[in-house]
Parts: sequence; structure tokens; C-alpha cells
Amino acid sequence: MEHFSGKSTLPLRDSSFKLAVEKEGLPASLSLASFEEVMGCLFLPQLHFADPKFLHCVEKKTEKLRKKGELTRKQLWLGSYYRQEIESGYTPDLFFRWIDEEIGWGVFAARPFRKGEFIGEYGGVLRKKRRIDRRNSYCFQYAVAEEHPLPYNIDAREQGGVARWINHSFRPNLLTMLATFDSVSHILLLAGEAIPRGAQLLYDYGADYWASRKGLRGILP
Repeated sequence: MEHFSGKSTLPLRDSSFKLAVEKEGLPASLSLASFEEVMGCLFLPQLHFADPKFLHCVEKKTEKLRKKGELTRKQLWLGSYYRQEIESGYTPDLFFRWIDEEIGWGVFAARPFRKGEFIGEYGGVLRKKRRIDRRNSYCFQYAVAEEHPLPYNIDAREQGGVARWINHSFRPNLLTMLATFDSVSHILLLAGEAIPRGAQLLYDYGADYWASRKGLRGILP
């Protein structure tokens, strides 16, 4: 898969893929191209290494920690268990709904989800952290393992998957988890509880996110 190889081209995309949306004036289902035009963002549901040097660094660090026994059994198990979903960029049954001008879009369950179900990977382009990232609401700090962050962010401002549009809550129904295989760690969003059809999907953005932001724009309690 190209997003693991470190090539500069994006992964191959299925042009027949459609996404469900709810907003006045839009059809209920949009083609991938139409969705990207409406959102002003490429749909990239997987982690992408635009620079091979970053991939090499991640692989080297991951192997070092694996040999030291610092990769948790859980993240290795999750990597094995959800590998197919991660590699394929699997998107479950959900829909995007326009909430209002302040919050913007949200992601909702189109069917019930069981606790532990795969919702998506935090997709985007992995790159070096920058000072101006505090102004970018779509950056996720990249870590190989717990307590082992790297000086990289996953930037989903101009390209991202489902997770890019999932809103924050201090009482989330999703959990963020690390999953590792082939010497690369991925940030997954999994159902933290049984989620009924029609419920909004929410996760906690974390203290670091809000520490650099005065307002709480887009928060749902």
C-alpha cells in the first residue's frame, strides 16, 4: 500500500465510493469528488508518509521500542486485529450532518455500533511539527507508543478521513487507541460503548489540544 511505502503519491482511491450527508441543498449521497468539493478537503482515511525519511524514522523508533518491550501487547493486538480495516481505509456505516455555523459538520452513526467496533483511523499526512500548528485544529500528535511521541503531527487540514470531522466531547462515545503492525503505529477511533443509530460520534481531543486554545469552539458537552 502506498501510504506505508513513503511515496509522495496518495493511495489509490475508489472513484465509485459514496458518502452520506445531511445538509439542506445537498443530495443524500455524494460521490467522492463531490464530497471533497463540498468539504474543501481530500478524503484520505489512512496515514500517509509524504517523505520516506519520516517513514524510516518511525520504523526505526518502533523497532527499537519493540525490542525493549515498550510496545504494549494491546497495541500490537489491535494492529493485528484491525489490520485489514486500516490497510483498506475501511469506512463504516455513518453519515455527515451539518450542525450549525459554529460547530460545522458532525459525524453520526447510520446503524448501531457495538463496543470496540472500528470507526476509523486518524488519516492525514505525517510531517514535522511546526510552531504554527497551534492554529491548525486538524493536527494530531503522532506517537509510536504510549509516552513515546515523535516530533511529528498527522495533519488533516487539507486531507483526512472520517476522524477529521468527528467533534469533541468530555463525555465521548469513542476512544483513541494505538495500533501497530509492520513497524508503524496508527491512531484508531473505536467505539467506547454501544452506540445507537443516529447518535453523534464524539471523542475527547485531549488536554494538549485545549491548552493552546482560548475558546472552546465546536465543543459538545
